[in-house]
Amino acid sequence: MFKEDFSTIIRKIRILSGVILFAYVIMHLSNHSLNIFSIELADNVRENYFAVIWQHPVGLVLLYSSLFAHLILGFSSVLTRKSFKMSFKDWVQIIFPILALLFLAQHIAASFIITKVFGGSETYSLIFAAISSSETSKMIMDAIFYSLMIIFIWTHGVIGLDAYLKQQAVHHGKYSFYISYPSIFKFIYWIVPTGAVFGWIFGLREMSFIAQIKSYEIATTVPMYFQSIFMKHIPMEAFPVVMAIEPIVRKYYPLFVLFVVVVCVLNVVRARFFGRIIVSYPGGESVSVPKGTSVLEASRIGKIPHQSICGGRGRCTTCRIKVLSHEGEIPKPNFHEIKAIERVGLDDNVRLACQLKPTNSITVLPLLNPENQLETARSARALTGKEQETVILFVDLRDFTKLSEKKLPYDVVYILNKYYAVCGEIIEKNGGRLDKFIGDGIMAIFDASDFSSENCSNAVNSASEISKNMKTLNSEMRVDFSEEMRFGMGIHAGSTIVGLMGYGKTVTETAVGDNVNIASRLEELTKTYKCELVISKYVADKANINKENYDLKAVDIRGRKEKLEVVTIEDASDLSLALV
Repeated sequence: MFKEDFSTIIRKIRILSGVILFAYVIMHLSNHSLNIFSIELADNVRENYFAVIWQHPVGLVLLYSSLFAHLILGFSSVLTRKSFKMSFKDWVQIIFPILALLFLAQHIAASFIITKVFGGSETYSLIFAAISSSETSKMIMDAIFYSLMIIFIWTHGVIGLDAYLKQQAVHHGKYSFYISYPSIFKFIYWIVPTGAVFGWIFGLREMSFIAQIKSYEIATTVPMYFQSIFMKHIPMEAFPVVMAIEPIVRKYYPLFVLFVVVVCVLNVVRARFFGRIIVSYPGGESVSVPKGTSVLEASRIGKIPHQSICGGRGRCTTCRIKVLSHEGEIPKPNFHEIKAIERVGLDDNVRLACQLKPTNSITVLPLLNPENQLETARSARALTGKEQETVILFVDLRDFTKLSEKKLPYDVVYILNKYYAVCGEIIEKNGGRLDKFIGDGIMAIFDASDFSSENCSNAVNSASEISKNMKTLNSEMRVDFSEEMRFGMGIHAGSTIVGLMGYGKTVTETAVGDNVNIASRLEELTKTYKCELVISKYVADKANINKENYDLKAVDIRGRKEKLEVVTIEDASDLSLALV
């Protein structure tokens, strides 16, 4: 178990708070859109569904803690930037929430004071009445600004969520549905804010109609009707406090923006001209960078070739460097670096360039040659494999060496090809792909589906059908060669690195990692337990196998500290009968 560093915890808090706020916003804007049909419908849904979640004490704590955490961490990130070199999306993500804050601050403050401080109620009728009671020019401007607030906040959230889900799907194999069905999410990204803005416009229009009708029905003026709505929802003592919110926000908002701009500029200037360090390389090359810049970033700034297959995320060790000398102390390894270093077993003076951010001048030696011939394989994705969940099936013949000693070489080739054909056809039919033939063993990968449960089911079905067809093949073997083949199979699923690997013309797509080794170990356990198939409990659960029909064991796996729960199946041919 690794102790996470502070920066990793901060990042997780930002992600979690952002997800909670996005959930609130998508529900809030969806509620807005119901004003297209009627204000009454929107208020009913707000009271009976939306408020039940977000006005509950737990919901309130989550909402406000997420809001303050996201704002504090977000502005902290902005104020500590060392450069204005950003992508267009990064600029939008920074500028939009700052612009939205002008009206968002008024909206949040008024809502909190009315409902939580003075015990009033907030409804769409109240909001539309408040806007409609203003002069025409102000009403139009408020409607425009509130619509822009919706768009700004939504855009900020979508950019962040899109980047996070894509990063998780591409590099971690999670949420792969996001990149598999992009049109669905694009539709959501457009329909939610569009519906909310139209709901806002339709609500204002309906409120003006209602006000006109009510003024005739009860023989009063439109302003008096709006006043009656205010009195109904806002306690008298809350009025002066609520009315003071807008002037205060408008007075201090420009000062706040000025503060943000000045601090950002000063920080960039400081990083550019003060507090710089020198990162030195072999051959007399050196790069001057601001303190806190990673060694990998320094290499890129200085255009010094430096390997980094995972893109600087601490997911590999190809950017590793040896620290030759340094002034003062160097930062201790963070969470990601500790995992990589301990896994590979690197020396104490070897660090990951993407994670090491020195605060003093340092001399380093990149340990992987960035100009070797393997670099040319990047175009074939040989060095850019991605991490994803994969289901691995191993099949191996028992005592085949003894069997082959009694047969002529051509007979051995014939027998092996019959065995390969039986297994290969079944594996491909069930959506798997033959990865490699290892003597009399077969490794197959199941990753065609975006859903791990389907991949697990496909692998289990393949094992069952292989068992059935091997029995048929054995009946032929007894007639033709007076022999039969015994076999064992192992199935496991987990995170692996999948990519094109090899050299020259012998480049194939394969999977590597601990979970591949575990699947191979499970196949070996079939000898110990005298059964045809051993699968991990994780695979059995995903494939919906009725485990009551089979033995469940916790076994030691070579190279793994914890025991692994597995299911042993003596005859895999009846496995399909046990599927739920």
